Amino acid sequence: MNSTKPSEKTLNLLLEYEVGGGQSFYEKHLSKFTWPKGASGPTIAIGIDCGYYSPSELSQIFSFLPEDKVKLIEGASGKTGQKGKEYTVKLREAGIEVKWNQAVEIFDNFTWPKFTKLAEKTFPNLSNLHPDAYGAIVSIVFNRGTCLSGDSRREMRTIKTLIPEKDYVRISDQIRNMKRLWVGKDLDGLLKRRDAEADLVRSCA
Repeated sequence: MNSTKPSEKTLNLLLEYEVGGGQSFYEKHLSKFTWPKGASGPTIAIGIDCGYYSPSELSQIFSFLPEDKVKLIEGASGKTGQKGKEYTVKLREAGIEVKWNQAVEIFDNFTWPKFTKLAEKTFPNLSNLHPDAYGAIVSIVFNRGTCLSGDSRREMRTIKTLIPEKDYVRISDQIRNMKRLWVGKDLDGLLKRRDAEADLVRSCA
């Protein structure tokens, strides 16, 4: 099993693309709510996009905050895209802040366990992969969710068939092919992230 904690390379990748590399960048830019564009919702901590969490999950994650602020965060559930952008302004105006040590605690105790379970359920035999390849797939689920329906998810469906074979080269190619979805949409961070995930998988071949 690879799910206890991320490999060092996986953790570095997630910190790079979720919080700009680590504590100093986080404290300067991300300790308050931001909106990462696209279909995102209000986001804080290490990649907690509140638009994609239920109110009860948000209540659990942010239980260390005052009750009135937790209620406000719960209201972010389901608010993505333009609505997420607008609600982010409201959350920032409320002065809600999550310190670095709190963000790390959320990641260790809630985020990583949650998304490894989701990834393993979506991609059978995932836990048999090299820890770095495993981590790259969890990173994709963390960023894109678990839906496998529709043309936008065709690479993810193909990856599902390649995982039992441990075909790291073709899995890597499929991750890179996902970039078709974001080219020319001012989402260069996603393009770089897919390349980084693809490179991480290919290094396991």
